[in-house]
Amino acid sequence: MCELYCPVDALYVAPQVDPLAQIDETFLTESELLGSYRKNIGWGDKRTSNAQEDLTYQVLKQMK
Repeated sequence: MCELYCPVDALYVAPQVDPLAQIDETFLTESELLGSYRKNIGWGDKRTSNAQEDLTYQVLKQMK
């Protein structure tokens, strides 16, 4: 949730990583990973939410 709520896209939470792996800010910046989860789901200023495309959202919508 921290990555989602960071207003300046300064966080990246790796889904799988070895503890203390050698990942630095330069690598994350060049790889465009900082804030990538937030960007991919459409959170933030000047972004469009794409929640409607999420399969879970579609299932829950059908249940109403």
